[in-house]
Parts: sequence; structure tokens; C-alpha cells
Amino acid sequence: MPEFNVNNFIIDRVRSVTQVNLETGTVDWYATSIEAPQIEFSGESTDKTDAQGVLLARFDSAKGVNFSGAASVISLPLMAAQLGTTTQVASSSSKLTGEDFVILNVGSDKKAVLPYTPTQAPTCVYTLSEDKNIDGTIDIGVGGENATISENEITMPESFGGTQIGVLYQYEVESGVKISNGSENFASSAKYIVKILACDVCNQAVKRACTIVVPKAKIDNNFTIGLTTDGNHPFSFSALKDYCSDEAELCYVLFHENSAGA
Repeated sequence: MPEFNVNNFIIDRVRSVTQVNLETGTVDWYATSIEAPQIEFSGESTDKTDAQGVLLARFDSAKGVNFSGAASVISLPLMAAQLGTTTQVASSSSKLTGEDFVILNVGSDKKAVLPYTPTQAPTCVYTLSEDKNIDGTIDIGVGGENATISENEITMPESFGGTQIGVLYQYEVESGVKISNGSENFASSAKYIVKILACDVCNQAVKRACTIVVPKAKIDNNFTIGLTTDGNHPFSFSALKDYCSDEAELCYVLFHENSAGA
């Protein structure tokens, strides 16, 4: 078999990006369908000039590697990594709390039903004008002019003549996922594996697999997610030198013939 060699290639697409936890060796998150991926190789240097400002020498002092891109879909594990936290998964024994302001329809029987049972009874309901703006409140309590609540059912007083109310309340769920952005939580260093599908420059039918591995890097905690249908989830990470390793490798790029699973 002839020796494998590739000097020129065409990138088809980035297949995936994986973050590996350095402490546990397990995968933290895995993202596919990466938009606008790019890798930047940077360097710093110090110049020495003479009395006339003529450059005599340039001494390279540092190198850097930064990868950036955007997942086409919102990834909660990726967001958790960027925020330095974990995803909390609700269960029947470990419920998650939430808070919402909902607009409820009031039936002819003067009753309205909340989606969830409140963890604490709300103090009032909000009455709405014809254009759906808040125009007043009705207390929840005892007395003929007050609303009452039982479990998640609200009963309005007989004097109420509207068809909708607003309610601000807290609740618990046993099926859901939650991410909290704590002010003291920050991302940890991790390993990153970027898998690329490329093709031969002379024959695009010949596929090549490329893997970029960054043994130690830090993900950026500055990111902006567009909350629109065409929005995406941007991310970037920068290579770190492993101070305790004999190898000062910031990253490596490996090409091989087998593109399966790339």
C-alpha cells in the first residue's frame, strides 16, 4: 500500500465539536451542524530596532490557538459549560422551581385554572382591559370581594365581570431541565476535539478525515444567543499550555484516509 500523503485539501464541513472533561475523562457536550467555524493561530513577538528605528531582529515569544463557531441549534449542555455550571434534570424526587406570569380564561362559573399548582398562594390576580393591558388587581383571600384559590383553581368573586385574568406565581415541575447562571460559577479547562470532513483537491469524491485536538483549552464565557428562529449558539475556546506536562503542545491536526465517523 502506498504511503498516505496529503498536502492540499478542500474542507467540506466541520462534522462535530466535543468537549471532554479533564477531571473525569467523560464527554461534557457534543455539537454538530457548526456554522462559520474557524481556527486562529496567533503569536506574539518582541522587536529589536537600532537608533534609526530599523528592525534588527524579531523574537517570537508566545503562540495562541483559538477556535470559534456557532451551533445551529441551542445546546443546553454547551450553555452550561460556558456558564460554568451543569444542567439540572427534574424528577419526582427532585423537582425544579419556576416562576411565570400567565393569562387565564375565566369561565361562566367564575373559575380559572393555573397550569401548575403554586408552591405558595399568590396574593392577588390582575384584571385586564379589553386590549389585554393590566388595569387593576383583586386580592386573593377571604371576603366576598376577594378571589379564592384551591390547589391550582382560582375562583373569582361574583362581582367580577371579565373573561380573563393575569396571575404571577411560582411552581414546581418534575419533568424539565434548568440551567442557573451563578455569579460565582465559571467554566473549567477542558479538552476539545474538532472533527472535519475534507476531500482530495484533485478528486472531490475522495473523502479525507481531519481531527483537530486541543488537549487543554478554556471556553469563553462571553456569548450572545439570538432568540429568533434563525438564531444560533456561538462559542469559542482558546488553547492553554499545560504547565505540568513535558509536552508544550497547544493542539495537533491529524489527517487520515478513513472518513467514516469523522
